[in-house]
Amino acid sequence: MVPDLQATNGWAQEKVEGMTVAGNGRLYVVTDNDGLDDANGETVLFDLGPAAEALRD
Repeated sequence: MVPDLQATNGWAQEKVEGMTVAGNGRLYVVTDNDGLDDANGETVLFDLGPAAEALRD
C-alpha cells in the first residue's frame, strides 16, 4: 500500500481506514480523513484490482 499512498507525490495518507471486496470482485481501500493540524483531511479511494490477485499470498 505504501507505493499507492505515495503515488500522487503529495501528502501521503498515514493509514487505511477501510477495505472491502465489492460485488464485482474488486478490492477497494479508503484512507483515513482526519482533518487535524498535521493532516489535510483528504480522503483517497483506491481500486486495487481483482481481490483474488490483490490478496493472494
